[in-house]
Amino acid sequence: MSSSRIVGREPLKVAKWMGLHEVTYLDGAGKERKWEMIERTTRRPDAKVDGADMLAVIKRQGTKDELILVKQFRPPMAGFTIEFPAGLLDPSESLEQCAVRELREETGYTATVDSVSPAVCMDPGASNCATTVMRMRVDGDDPANVNPKCANAHDEGEFIEVITLPLRGLLDTLNKLAQSPDVTIDSRVYTFAMGLNMQDVLTA
Repeated sequence: MSSSRIVGREPLKVAKWMGLHEVTYLDGAGKERKWEMIERTTRRPDAKVDGADMLAVIKRQGTKDELILVKQFRPPMAGFTIEFPAGLLDPSESLEQCAVRELREETGYTATVDSVSPAVCMDPGASNCATTVMRMRVDGDDPANVNPKCANAHDEGEFIEVITLPLRGLLDTLNKLAQSPDVTIDSRVYTFAMGLNMQDVLTA
């Protein structure tokens, strides 16, 4: 496996936001193979990721913690998805700045970043798209977060519905939402919910 490497790359079709490429590579046995892949045209040359996903939790005095999610129509899925808020990295901004800006634009919430993940891949069999997962804290008692309004929820064709769900019982809630025939849960959200559920199982 350590001898596998890329030896060639040819663009097949490049559009505004995405490009289709044919990659030539050597497998672990040294045999030359071809692979079709998609990449975003917007990644900064100095960046290992395309943007950030925000795992943002609302904390309020006297209430249970809630997770911020977004529901939006995704044409490739021919339906709606429930996802973490996310966005692309702008020129000259840090990943932390990207996360704070995108969360505010998509959901209206103002948050602070608690931790930043390393670069993680999203669909490595089809693309080189990569992201960072930002763990963020939202002060629900801050007046700015009491009735937040999205700044850019309808820009560039994005019609976003903000959803806040209690962390307790998140997996059951997602399973109920997924019963709708036109709704698909993003795998990252579902995996996070499974992790919470597994923690409850292991500590029971």
